[in-house]
Amino acid sequence: MTGDQTPDPLSDTRNGGVRAEEIWTYAGRRERDGKRYYAWHDNTGQERWYAKVSAGTVGGRYALMVTRGGEHVTVYPQPRYTSERVDEVTRREMEAFDIAAAAALAAHTRDRNDARRKALDDAVAPLAEIAAKLKFGHERDAFLAYVIRRLSKRW
Repeated sequence: MTGDQTPDPLSDTRNGGVRAEEIWTYAGRRERDGKRYYAWHDNTGQERWYAKVSAGTVGGRYALMVTRGGEHVTVYPQPRYTSERVDEVTRREMEAFDIAAAAALAAHTRDRNDARRKALDDAVAPLAEIAAKLKFGHERDAFLAYVIRRLSKRW
């Protein structure tokens, strides 16, 4: 389920392997801890996740340059579409996982955006727009004094 990406050398001595082209299947997006990953099924059938190696066709087969070193697999992020796909049942399943991940990622994005947005800032925004149009310090002072009097009236 994990993977690695490195620069583009002809051989990667850290992994002890030589780059070779393999045909992998793009399985779509996945989500873990609010982060997006791209899932690939390698030529052994194992699902591997990468943060930066994406493709366009869920269920599509792609030629990737890969370096293998034991359990460690490095993929170079230039997949080439082979115009082949997995069977329709498998593709529908992969698309379902992709859609579920997209929904989870969108929910995380909405949560982060809503956490940044403060209700008090929304309430003050119209007053800030008016204050921005006032050109002179004494106008701004008078406007601010008015707002303070109105806010403190009920205290």
